[in-house]
This record gives sequence, structure tokens and C-alpha cells, in this order.
Amino acid sequence: MRRACAWVAVAAAAAVAGCGGQDEGRASGAAVKPVGPESAGSVVQYADCGDWRRGSPAARRVTVERLRGHLTPQRSRTAASPLSDERAYRLLQRACAPAYAESLRLYKLYVRMQGFAPLSE
Repeated sequence: MRRACAWVAVAAAAAVAGCGGQDEGRASGAAVKPVGPESAGSVVQYADCGDWRRGSPAARRVTVERLRGHLTPQRSRTAASPLSDERAYRLLQRACAPAYAESLRLYKLYVRMQGFAPLSE
């Protein structure tokens, strides 16, 4: 069972890594990395607003895709997020703009935005 879960996690990570357009996902032949320090193949748990502000627009978009991939419930058939990537990008831009927001974790912001997304549409 543990091995099956590991393979599912690897497959999900590979699927998320393959998302995105050619211009967005590549910079001079190399894949664009998400913002923040990587741990165990993911930046989701450690990336904060300071990392967001220092990242390029392409790296920010990859970060939003990774956040969605890791934080969208996988138990549904579609595993669709009620929060579009473009809206998440705009909301993270706004939330991370103030200087005092430097240490806010992106995954915490994303989860809250995703939870309220159906109410704000």
C-alpha cells in the first residue's frame, strides 16, 4: 500500500510538472522552477510572499500550478479547483504586495482563497 501511494505521488508530480505552455514553462531551454526553497521535490510548504515577490512572472505561474496540484482535493473525479490559476495569481499578487506580508506562506493563502472562491464568483 505504501509503495502504491508513493507511485501515485510521483505520477501526480510528473503530471503537474508537465503542465503549462512552452513559453511559460521554459527559459533558455531549462524548465522554469517555482518560487521558494525546494524540499522533498516540492516548494509548496515553504514558499512565502518574499519568494513570490522575488520570483519572475513565469516562476510565479508555475508556483500557482504546483499549489493547485498539491492542494486541490484529489478524491473527486475531476479534482478541479474552484479557483482559476489566473485569479489565484492576481490574488497572490495583491496579498503579497505589502512589506509586512514577507513571511506569509503561499499555501495557507491559496487554501483560504480556494475555500472562498465559490462564494466570490
